[in-house]
Amino acid sequence: MFEQVHEYQFHGQPVVALRPDGWLFDHGHITDSSGVSVLGTISGTSGHGSGSTLSPSASSSFASNQTLVGSSTGLRIDLLWDSSVAHAPSSFKPAVTEAATNLASLFPTTNEEINIHVGWGEVAGSPLAANALGESVSNGYLTDYATVTDALQQHEQLPSATNEPTTSQFFITSAEAKALGLVNATSNSVDGYIGFGSLSHTGDSWDFSTSKTPIAANQFDLQAVVEHEISEVMGRVGMEGQVINGQPTYTPLDIFNFSSTPHTLELSANGGYFSTDGTTDLGNYNAASASGGDIADWASAKSPAQSGTLPSTAPANTYDSFDAFAAPGYVGQLTSSDLLEMEALGYGSPTTA
Repeated sequence: MFEQVHEYQFHGQPVVALRPDGWLFDHGHITDSSGVSVLGTISGTSGHGSGSTLSPSASSSFASNQTLVGSSTGLRIDLLWDSSVAHAPSSFKPAVTEAATNLASLFPTTNEEINIHVGWGEVAGSPLAANALGESVSNGYLTDYATVTDALQQHEQLPSATNEPTTSQFFITSAEAKALGLVNATSNSVDGYIGFGSLSHTGDSWDFSTSKTPIAANQFDLQAVVEHEISEVMGRVGMEGQVINGQPTYTPLDIFNFSSTPHTLELSANGGYFSTDGTTDLGNYNAASASGGDIADWASAKSPAQSGTLPSTAPANTYDSFDAFAAPGYVGQLTSSDLLEMEALGYGSPTTA
């Protein structure tokens, strides 16, 4: 099984303008290449490929109960509750369900079902790090540049660049492969796993409310973290040439990450900006090489406004749910840049967040 892991966890270093012990970062890593076994490879033309599909997990550590949210003709998210969730606060499942429902409702033209295991204190059966807020594990496939770009062109989503990694290997999450029509969009295979920390012994706690109103200074916005983690399973991940099985590897999102030179891809962990035409800056990416965190998240090491994705009307103590950094007492929100990013990955025409 090929897995990509992303974590949202505490960062103890002081950061400008926010509580010095409160910053979080979403840090991604790939399993050691010597231990990687790929679910399958995808190849094809005109956006229609073929590849092996995933089998539902047979692990006894997963509970059988589940909650399906979303429209029968739009995006559907099947939340598969792990047995660990029995130990979570009673407000946990309703809050995760509400966040998933809201996220699914934003993509009414994407007829797809995503199957995600949800854990409390664990992800995919493995314990979360003691200081982790949340983690995601995405199942997926290895493919090539032509297959990815053919599929994106079918969705009219492909910016032009002078330095596309045309000969490189690509990783695509199972959920995004469904959205792009590369595998069966309604397969009951497991697309990924998300897990959330208990925050025990931290002095902080979760805010489980769904109102997006101000929260206490020592609380974290669970809704925003759920949105963050599910979107990673959906394909909001970057690799920027990370070596997998001896080959530089990229993701579909990497070919929307541009440098300061117009129509030139960043192809590094040094930041860049999201663009659908190669010139228009729709949001600045996190410079993970300098700040830590994920390269696919928005820049926010200096302030929540660093990425340029928050609207000018955003309330105080607000951050973008896809930010690399956040803090307790801050409420996350999905922005127009977030939805444009997910549309670029193949998720139809989203509605307004």
